[in-house]
Order: sequence, then structure tokens, then C-alpha cells
Amino acid sequence: MKRRFTISLLSGAIFAVIAAAQLGASCYAQTGPAARIRLPERFRVLTGQLFDLRVEVTGLTNTDASLRVRLDGEDITRQLPPPEITVDNDANPADIDKAWTFRKISLQGVGDRRLQAVISAGSQTLTVSAHIGVQEFKLRGDKSIILFIGDAMGTAYRDVARIVSKSTDNRFREGFFDELLEMDQMPVSGMVMTYALDRVVPDSANAASAWACGNKTVEGALNVFPDNNDFRFSSSNLQATKQFALDNPRVETLWEYLKRRYGYKTGIVSTADITDATPAAEGSHSITRSLLFDISRQYVDGVFTAGAAFDVILGGGKEKFISRTMANSGDTRNLAAELQAAGFTYVQTRAELNALPGSGSAPNKLLGLFRTGNMDVAYDKLGLVRPPDEPNPNFGGFTDQPFLDEMTAKAIATLSKRGGPFILMVEGASIDKQSHPNHAAGQIWDTIEFDKAIGVGRAWAKSEAGHHQEPLLLVTADHDQSMHILGVVDTTVPNATQNVRNNVAFQGLTGEVAGFPDYADANGDGYPENTNRFRVAVGYRTGSHTGSSVPITAEGSGAFLFTGYYDQTDIFFKMAKALSARSKNLERALEELLERISESDRDHDDHDHHDHDDKR
Repeated sequence: MKRRFTISLLSGAIFAVIAAAQLGASCYAQTGPAARIRLPERFRVLTGQLFDLRVEVTGLTNTDASLRVRLDGEDITRQLPPPEITVDNDANPADIDKAWTFRKISLQGVGDRRLQAVISAGSQTLTVSAHIGVQEFKLRGDKSIILFIGDAMGTAYRDVARIVSKSTDNRFREGFFDELLEMDQMPVSGMVMTYALDRVVPDSANAASAWACGNKTVEGALNVFPDNNDFRFSSSNLQATKQFALDNPRVETLWEYLKRRYGYKTGIVSTADITDATPAAEGSHSITRSLLFDISRQYVDGVFTAGAAFDVILGGGKEKFISRTMANSGDTRNLAAELQAAGFTYVQTRAELNALPGSGSAPNKLLGLFRTGNMDVAYDKLGLVRPPDEPNPNFGGFTDQPFLDEMTAKAIATLSKRGGPFILMVEGASIDKQSHPNHAAGQIWDTIEFDKAIGVGRAWAKSEAGHHQEPLLLVTADHDQSMHILGVVDTTVPNATQNVRNNVAFQGLTGEVAGFPDYADANGDGYPENTNRFRVAVGYRTGSHTGSSVPITAEGSGAFLFTGYYDQTDIFFKMAKALSARSKNLERALEELLERISESDRDHDDHDHHDHDDKR
């Protein structure tokens, strides 16, 4: 049998190389040839996970340079697929350069592997080395994963959603809540560091790539690493130059890996444009997240394998599928129609989505595109009145959009049909998108909507059908933003401070009071109406992301793996470990411990409720 091989760690100053490649600056002051392997220092993969190897050499006197590749001392050049060979790649027109890109390489042997690229250039020989960590993967059973991403949902964002949604009917007293958020009730917690390959503060693309493919990348990149022709891409000449943003060394995502090797069903659900960075990271590959029309094409055509990357696609961004032109896409395809021809059920409104049957009669595959661009936020879909410092909604004619919990329910019904395993990402996108302009109401109510979607996942996981699939549920964020909880204000006070924006000097809170909010939920839908007197006050330090670590909570099969403090890339490897580990005994012990704690809490709560009733 023909063996497949893999690559790894770049030795040397990776950050200087990346910066030079992105800026198009010349960093080749050397007089002789220089070579590099285009992989980051701590490159890691699973056994059998596909990725691309690119070796670049500059400062040549001619293009006759040849390459040999060694793995742990063995020459494997002939066992690799034929490379793509290019010249004149870099930003230095004075030199001769050459690059070899080997696509879809994988490795079966586990541990720390050493790779060498040996370049012969005339009388000179250059050798560059790399290392790779390879984690074994052996699927055990039919375990499913649902990864819930609250975009920008740092600790304070979870806290304020809890204060608003769980303080109705006097359920937040003396510093205690009668009921917690769904995400709060998950038994295992940890903290995740979100730093990018090239900066302290990440964007959604490189953060999502970390958990999707297990490796860090640079600002704006989706599951690829920089190379020395990136400078040739120009957004002002998009169709003629986008090839240089789409040809970078790629790494297979866990969604692609499980579908290709084990027939997993896969899905993405988001309240954003479905080609936006966070959902795109599960199945697309580009050095820039801005190529939204090409991302939708990758969803349909596949990258590492042919055919649709997902079995469920629900969100906004309709125009990326049905309004394609040569100018915006380089084609005139109707991707929604193509997916329908491939067996997808296509829905475009909340009514159409909720009319779909559930359980065993659910569609086999599901496409839902509910508006152009990003979907409208929960606060506006509910018809609540925006505070005077926030904009009124513009639905653009798309007045029948589903809520995230409804999309989640239909996604699970489709993916779990017939009991096969699946992996699904669900994103509450506008926690971030409303936080950027400091729109507190839009942001907080979207976090509440997100928690309701988590509740749908938890309820399914506890059902008979869900329990059979031994699901793992995870809730985390791609990054943090800068919102803080400042206090409680009396909104009947003139000019009461409900929201301190980042461009306003803080002079204290007008109308600040002691005590707790008095939010009301008159119709019992779980969304307070925001017309009460005493409301939480928040403030923003910036209009962008921060480098703070974010919380993660876990429940189900392998949840215990997610305790502690770790890097965002570890989420990928922990998910893989959860799928390949026998963990029932540990999970049973955790369930017994939690039941004992719950019994103790119930006894304590009964005592507190009796005392509270007596005071009334």
C-alpha cells in the first residue's frame, strides 16, 4: 500500500516572514539561496488529516533547483503526490525564486516527526527542517458534537445576559439567581486563550480556524498559511488576482476530516451571513475571509473532497448563492439550485423552516437562506423598541426570519436523522456585530437568543434519540470584546446612563442605584421587554476585539477533557480525543457526582424558597 506523509514545524523567524509576505516587502538581503517550509512552528495534525506542504527557495541563479523531501531520515519524495511548481512568486523582482506545493499529504505515524526539505541549486545544497506533532485518531462509536459559538461572548457577555434574562419576576435576589442560563448549567468549565499566529488580538477567521483545523493562522485567514505570493492579491482587481489568496497551503478541518473518512453528517448554522468568518472556518480555505462568493462555492464544490462540504447550511448571505455575476464571483452559477439538485431541501423564511417535519421525517439535507447579508438581531425580530441611541431595524423586505433556536432544532433533526453521527457548529453572530458599534440592547438580547439555542441542543442530548448518539456539547467564543457591567440605573432619572460608549469619557453613571434590576417578561417568551425601570448599565472600552481569554463549558461524552486553561487550537484536539476515547466510566462518575451536588442544592433552594415565601 502506498504510504501518505505529513510535514510540520517551521524553524526560524516565522513572524518576520509572514509580515514580509503580507506587505509585499523584500526581505531577501542574502546573496545566496534561502529556503523555508511554509508551516507554523507548532504545526499539529491528526493521523490521516490532510494538509498541503509548500517549500519556497529564493535567491537562485536559475530555475533548475530540485527538491527532495525526507521524513525521519527517509527520502519520501517519490511517495508524495506530484507538486505544483511555480516561479516568480515573491515580491523581489531582482532574484529568481521557486516553490513546490504538495497537496493533500497526510501521516499515519504518531508522535514528533522530523521533516527535511533538501534543495539542490547548482553547486549548493540547502536543507531546512521542521517538526510535527501527530495525534492518533481512532473513531469509537457514533458520537456527535455540537459546538456553540457566541461570537465575542467573553465572561461579561454571559454575565449580562444572565442578569437581564434571569432576573425577571424577582428571580435575582441577594446576589443569587433562582435559575441560570442553559450554558451555565453545563457541568464542565475551562478557559481558552485566543491569541493568533501574528498578533495578540485575533479576528474571527483565525480564531475559528484554530478550533476547526487545530492550528493558528494569521489575521483574516481561514485554514491556510501565508506564502510568498500573497502580495499579488488585490481587492481592487479581485477576479484577476484572487487565485493568489486561494492557493495557500491548506489544512483539513475536523468537519471535512470526519465527513471524508467516516461519513459524518456536517452542518453550520449562524445568524450572520453564512459565508462570514466563523461558519466559513468549518469548511473553507482562503488567506482572506473577504472572498465570500468563493467561500460559498467551496461549500458546494468541496475542497479536500468533491461535493457539498455540509449537509445543513442555515443563515444569511442569500446573494452569495443566487446573485452571482462574473464581476462578484467569476461565474453566474445558482448555487442554491445546484444544492437542491443534489438533494437539499431549500427554505427561505421562518414559516417555511418551521413547517418542515422533524425527527425521522426531517429532510435528508437542508439549505436555509433567510436574507441577504447578516440576519437581523433577536431584539428587532421580537419587535422591541430600540433605545434612542441605537438604530431602528431595516429588514430590507426580509420580515419573516427564524430565531437561532428554531434553526438549531431543524439542523439537529436533519443531521440526526436515522441516528448517524454528525458534527454541527451553531453561531450567535451578532453578539459581536452589535458589540462593535456598542449597541447594548441588540447585543444582550442576541446572547439570550443564543442561550435558547443551547437549550435546544441540551434538550435533544438528554432525549432518548440524543442519548443514543453520546453527544458532546461545547459552548465557547472565538474571542472577547470590551463590554463591562457597570451597575444598575433608574431609567426614570433624566438622561439615565444605560450604555457608556467607547467614544464618551466616563463621568460616572447618571441614575445609578443599589440593588438589582426589575426586568419583566410579560408574555413569557424568555425575552424581557426592556421597558422596566431598573436596568443594568454597561460600558465599552473599544469598538473591537480584545485579547482576553474566553470561557468554555462542556457537557456529554468527553466533556471532562475541557476543564482547565488551554489554547484555542486544543479545542480541535480535545474534540478529536472525545470521539476516539472510551470515557463512559468517567462520565458515569461525573454524573453521579453532579447528582449528589444537585440533591444538596435542591435541599438548600427549598429552604431558601420557604424563607422567601415567609418574608412575602
